[in-house]
Amino acid sequence: MASTGGAHALVLLLFMFAAVLSPAARREAAEAMHAAANTRRRQSSGRPDGKTIDQGIGYMLMALALVLTYVLH
Repeated sequence: MASTGGAHALVLLLFMFAAVLSPAARREAAEAMHAAANTRRRQSSGRPDGKTIDQGIGYMLMALALVLTYVLH
């Protein structure tokens, strides 16, 4: 019985290997990568968004608090 399980595992591994190497799988992965790149390109307009501005303000306030704490002690 153990050899049957090993044979099934080998067949499954071969099918997975064939699926990864198939041209359709590679084409699908390439299309997904191009779509992600196009989305990033559209999102990066060069202007900072609200989240970036809020994060910058937070960093400035934390730096100010650190300086004040150091000066007061």
